[in-house]
Amino acid sequence: MSSPVVPAREPSPIDAATEAVEHTRRHLFPFHFERWLTLGLVAFLDQCGRGGVGGAIPGGPPAPGVPASGGGVGRGVSEAGAWFTAHLALILGVAAGALAVGLLLVAVILWIQSRATFVYIDDVVTGRAELSRPWRAHAERAQSYFAWRFGLAAALLTAIALLVVVAVFSALLIARGGSRAALGAILLIVLVPVFIALLVGGGLASVALRDFVAPLQMHSGLPCGPAVRILVSLVRAHPLAFLLYLLLKVVFGVAQGIVILLGACVTLCCILIPVVTQTALQPLFFFERAWPLYLLRQMGYDLFDETRRAQPWA
Repeated sequence: MSSPVVPAREPSPIDAATEAVEHTRRHLFPFHFERWLTLGLVAFLDQCGRGGVGGAIPGGPPAPGVPASGGGVGRGVSEAGAWFTAHLALILGVAAGALAVGLLLVAVILWIQSRATFVYIDDVVTGRAELSRPWRAHAERAQSYFAWRFGLAAALLTAIALLVVVAVFSALLIARGGSRAALGAILLIVLVPVFIALLVGGGLASVALRDFVAPLQMHSGLPCGPAVRILVSLVRAHPLAFLLYLLLKVVFGVAQGIVILLGACVTLCCILIPVVTQTALQPLFFFERAWPLYLLRQMGYDLFDETRRAQPWA
């Protein structure tokens, strides 16, 4: 494991973006369809499983047919409670089965995404368009990375499930009326900022793992845990650089979304086909992947070192 070089000046995400633009121009142009297609496939796999744990949360407003009167609501709640009690074993069995299938699906998606994350970093760093060699070369580091990604996803899903339970309980309190309705309303109000904070925290953790921890693993040869500790030390040493990077990344994400939307309008949504998006807009994805690597380079973790490019990770 090589020791990082102490940066002579404060890292600049803007300078890193400029270097990433030049790196993208140098390796993607002139245009070669086979190269862009291979990188598009890798970029698609790298994005597999990203995009948050969100989605619709069970437990919305009551169905239109539910009576508005307090007595009707009370009878409905009572009947629903009796039905749940009578079919508790069936409900628990179905819920456990659905949870097991969901976790298995999440695990498979995150495993593919974790392996592809390292493949794409390798391709961006070396300037190549390969899949099989980097897929094998970074298997061990990708497994450690996958364990952290799956742990994060499981923790977020568990936390969201708990919030749903609390939300349902709060809705039942409100439906029963009386003094308990105020408590239910307070719980629902408190749940909103907690839910937002949960999604934001999960998103930040996901960005940190993909943009910085995985490259640090490749540079140092360490498992994910020690690489996380390296990132924490870097954030403490250069908080403004990471904050500016995060803000600029949000701006870039909005601009990228606009470009994709315009492309969808021009191509009658053909560009939204998986892999087609990543191939047609490969410069955007290639730049986005190279950008944090150049920021890490300014902090002494240089994945673009000529000796590494001449002898890629084996």
